[in-house]
Amino acid sequence: MHYDIVGATGVVTLKRPDALNALNKDMVWSLHEIFTRWKNDPAVGHVVLSSSCSRAFCAGGDIREVREFILTGNSHVAEQFFKGEYLANLAIAEFNKPIVVLCNGLVMGGGAGLAQHSSHVIMTETTKFAMPEIKIGLFPDVGASLFLGRCPAPVARLLGMTGCIIDGASCVMLGLGSAMVLSRNIKSLKQALIRCKTDEIDKIIASYQYDPGLPDLSQHMNSISAIFAGEKTPEGMQERAQDLLCSRPNDAFLKKIVTAFAEGCPFSVKLFWRLLQVAESFTTADAAISLDYCLARRMIRRPDFVEGVRALLVDKDKAPTWSPNRLDLVNNDLLEEVFNEDGLPPLRL
Repeated sequence: MHYDIVGATGVVTLKRPDALNALNKDMVWSLHEIFTRWKNDPAVGHVVLSSSCSRAFCAGGDIREVREFILTGNSHVAEQFFKGEYLANLAIAEFNKPIVVLCNGLVMGGGAGLAQHSSHVIMTETTKFAMPEIKIGLFPDVGASLFLGRCPAPVARLLGMTGCIIDGASCVMLGLGSAMVLSRNIKSLKQALIRCKTDEIDKIIASYQYDPGLPDLSQHMNSISAIFAGEKTPEGMQERAQDLLCSRPNDAFLKKIVTAFAEGCPFSVKLFWRLLQVAESFTTADAAISLDYCLARRMIRRPDFVEGVRALLVDKDKAPTWSPNRLDLVNNDLLEEVFNEDGLPPLRL
């Protein structure tokens, strides 16, 4: 990772291209330190946060590293990763100066967290945005209950409970992105933002903005509402998706949803469904991310996390053995144990 102050601009560039900028423990603590220091530095008027790699802004946290910590008996180090990541998110959310994030390529998990707590989120036609944690036995964290929670409820459930990937135009439609810029213009936009005065940011972004046309997600809104709207349980949502696919067997979007329910971690799906309900009263990133810290500490101690990362990213057999292995077996008592904050230290004192 590279950072510098150029004129009035703090410039942070993620530079771990071989790992698609996956955030490791050193990176998250560095981000926390940089944004904490620059918050009170009068020399920094605004920040430009971007990637050295066009394929990805950031593909998430380095969860293979986290899994290794756990397997070698170093769960406390794994917890330090999450603490650093969440404190970095809070440092960005509470920065009180403009932060422009250039979201070319993959913006997933921890990368989405960096972007969503910033003030200006620039998407391109190459953006692939997702919160795919249900695939690894974790849960959509980094304050996702807050930023996905601002989307219509059926869309928030879709994104969090299936890990659905959406395009940049859909992000802008949902308020998860500020503007669309062509990827070929990202470098020149970055240079313009670095050279400009802070009060010129909006004008410069507007000069690069373009209309991408109809977002991909808009054509599926009826299906999304039919599956995810209302008071249905996750089991009911899964059943509804299967019923719809039976009536429309060639619908590729429905196939993806049915597959996501079949392959995702049942505990993670149920947890995020509950988390959205709990987070309805949250108004600050602090509230959302502090709860995430409690949940993450509980979730990485469950067998599903180590198993999910193994199946998806280590052995890559995509055949995890979940425990429990069905949504209807994840009862309220199991969920209450994970949401119980008793005996856990707070994220910050």
